[in-house]
Amino acid sequence: MLGHFYVKATFHNAVDYVEYLLGRRGLEDVRKADVEALVDTGATFPALPEDRVEELGLPMMGEHPAETAEGAGKLKLAAHAMIEIEDRIAEAPVIIRPKGTTPLIGVVALEQMGYRIDPTTGKLIKGLPLML
Repeated sequence: MLGHFYVKATFHNAVDYVEYLLGRRGLEDVRKADVEALVDTGATFPALPEDRVEELGLPMMGEHPAETAEGAGKLKLAAHAMIEIEDRIAEAPVIIRPKGTTPLIGVVALEQMGYRIDPTTGKLIKGLPLML
């Protein structure tokens, strides 16, 4: 079984980031949150504490049924964020977790970025992004 490990990640407000790409705002004006995130291969989507989601200005898209480590329940889902790890970037909706909880990176973002987990070291390995 792999141990837990963390990565430095930046979450960007996706709308702000697209406006930056279109030249409508500077990168310094894109709302972002720099975090130490737990890589969680059992999680589908990335997750942030509620206060960080508010900081990014991500609107809530509603509560959705989900299977979690604690069993079946409902999760709050926020609008998409751009997630950056090293020189890779992905876009995904964000699970809203209670304040004070650990940010997570799930498999959707990892796969979009082309990362896989080395089973012997438990570290991220870069592969080709955007696997189909």
